[in-house]
Amino acid sequence: MKIRIIIPVVVSIILIVLLIWKLSANKEEMEKKLEESTVVNTTIPVIIEMPKLLKLENKLLVQGTIIPDSEILILSKAQGTITKKHKKMGDHVKKGDIIVQIENEVLKKALVIAREEYDKKAKDVQRYESLKLQGAVAQQEVESGQLSLREAERHITDLQDQISHTIIIAPSSGIISKDFVEDGQWVTTGNEIAHIFSGENLKLQASISETDMLRISKGQHAKLHISSLNDGNFSGVVDRIAPKANELHFYSVEIILKSKDIRLKPGMYATALIESSKTAMPTITINRKSVVGGMKNPSVFIVKKGKAYRKSIQTGYYDDKSLEVLSGLSLNDTIINSGQINLTDGIAVSILNR
Repeated sequence: MKIRIIIPVVVSIILIVLLIWKLSANKEEMEKKLEESTVVNTTIPVIIEMPKLLKLENKLLVQGTIIPDSEILILSKAQGTITKKHKKMGDHVKKGDIIVQIENEVLKKALVIAREEYDKKAKDVQRYESLKLQGAVAQQEVESGQLSLREAERHITDLQDQISHTIIIAPSSGIISKDFVEDGQWVTTGNEIAHIFSGENLKLQASISETDMLRISKGQHAKLHISSLNDGNFSGVVDRIAPKANELHFYSVEIILKSKDIRLKPGMYATALIESSKTAMPTITINRKSVVGGMKNPSVFIVKKGKAYRKSIQTGYYDDKSLEVLSGLSLNDTIINSGQINLTDGIAVSILNR
């Protein structure tokens, strides 16, 4: 009877012991896995390349807008009602063509009267001079008549100028790009009348960085492309480079187009490939994707003994794929060109393309 009671108790004790041992083993295994999971993998996978000795073409791609050789703003020099608008926006004009006529009938009538008055005073002066020779009048009367004649002459000249200002003409040949008045409108001195694109040439105007500005010079040839035109390829020459940067530290460049194609219009968007007049020599060259920090403060990551180190470089010419390195690298350096986004100085790396 006692044996029947003892056996179940012993079995229960054994099962409890086994359960405790299993739980303890599982706990140790879980703690081990947890400890392993807390270990951070600081090795960053990267792709590398070696610098190459290449000859880069000194070419610069710029983008900008076609502008006229010059744009003239025409202002009114008279006041009055516009009686005839001879030219409007889009019209071609030659130097001297009438653009706008301002009412001038009152001035013309005043000029007729002024000329009649002048003729009368001229006869008076002639008579006084004749009488003076006879001793009939004094020299003072002659001089007074001559002074009055000169005033009449100045009045005629002033009226003629006013009448000429009522006829607004084109100061140069070109195309009217804007007009601001209509028939019957009242204008005053200084009112804008029209804008004229003048000059024989069109230009591409673009803004370039300080680094790019140092790469080009006046007289360099350029190949231009205007995507909005079929067969929109043209040639040009660098004409002007601004001596001073704007507030954003960009320099203005103008390229004269060597074309009289009537399809070319101011305001068109264009790109230009500026060709260097100098022959580039073979230099240390890397992939542009390797550069971090931008072109203003360029640097690269190099690999030494399994770790990445950031290194500043000085750059020169570049194209859409490659970049010339003037200083900071040697041909024996190992450059990281992919995976730099996660790198910090001194971090361990694993090379994927070894």
